[in-house]
Amino acid sequence: MRIGTFALLSALAVALGACGERAPNDKTMAEAFAAKRQTFEVLRTELCKLRYDLTINRDPAWTQPQIPATSEKRFLALLEEVDARSVKYVRGCQLWIEMWSSGVGRDASYKKYRYGPPMFRILEVKEPPPKDLNTYLDSRVAIASFEKNIEGDWWIELDHWR
Repeated sequence: MRIGTFALLSALAVALGACGERAPNDKTMAEAFAAKRQTFEVLRTELCKLRYDLTINRDPAWTQPQIPATSEKRFLALLEEVDARSVKYVRGCQLWIEMWSSGVGRDASYKKYRYGPPMFRILEVKEPPPKDLNTYLDSRVAIASFEKNIEGDWWIELDHWR
């Protein structure tokens, strides 16, 4: 019984420790994108060949719908190369590459790269941006999404739920 309690408390401590991680700022994300641009493009090119929606998560590793193991390993390796947590692909060549998240359910925030045309549901931060998207994490809005263009159809996106 004591071993089980210790294991549960250890797992809880690890999970809570991850909650304290700060969101990467926009400048850091833009620099990481520029440094690993080729990997982002390979990921985009491979996903945009698909004729179905796909979600791949790194930790824990799972894919929905299931795909051949060799394809899953390749996508997981690409996600690891850009240090992403997951990718969601939607037919029509739109993808979201999650880099950071905090909270769950109605009190969650996500920071990610997105490929696709501007989305009308999102408030675009015009150039030059008045502030880093992370400053919106403390806002009192109930639900908000913000995006900042990196280049072409590549964006940094912040989804914030309170």
